[in-house]
Amino acid sequence: MTDFIRSRPLVSGIVAIIILFLLVAAFPIISETKQAVVVQFGKPARILGSTQAGINFRVPLFEQIVWIDKRVQSVDMDRQQVLSTDQRRLEVDAFARYRIVNPLLMYIRGGDEERLRKALVPILGSEIRNELGKQPFAALLSPERQGVMENVRRSLDRVAAQYGARIIDVRIKKA
Repeated sequence: MTDFIRSRPLVSGIVAIIILFLLVAAFPIISETKQAVVVQFGKPARILGSTQAGINFRVPLFEQIVWIDKRVQSVDMDRQQVLSTDQRRLEVDAFARYRIVNPLLMYIRGGDEERLRKALVPILGSEIRNELGKQPFAALLSPERQGVMENVRRSLDRVAAQYGARIIDVRIKKA
């Protein structure tokens, strides 16, 4: 064995680098802000990092890792005009905060956080228009607005649950 290494140092070096690469790839480090779905031959096998962070094991070349962020994220709605019940126009700029709580469902539904964000934007806008359109203008500028935002959050949460996410909060930035 040592004769082979001495006689062919270039081949031995390449083999050593490949073995080192496979060893490093076999032990992924899951940070506290991420979770990972381990995919084996195109099917999800297990979830890493959902309960604790640290070093885990996977079989390189047979198992791939799909990283999913588990921090609170936000989605912004474009500024829209809303008509109140007393036919007054109101310019509304809102946002929603969410967290991915089921990474397996997220992967099955598309596995892309950007896709979830794009699905939530139009629904957030329509729910804001629907709920604020049921209220008189004075109620939209008062503390009663919090109940309306809770209704928007609940209906948006039903859609987000289909992607493995949970809506934490919906707020109006500017009205």
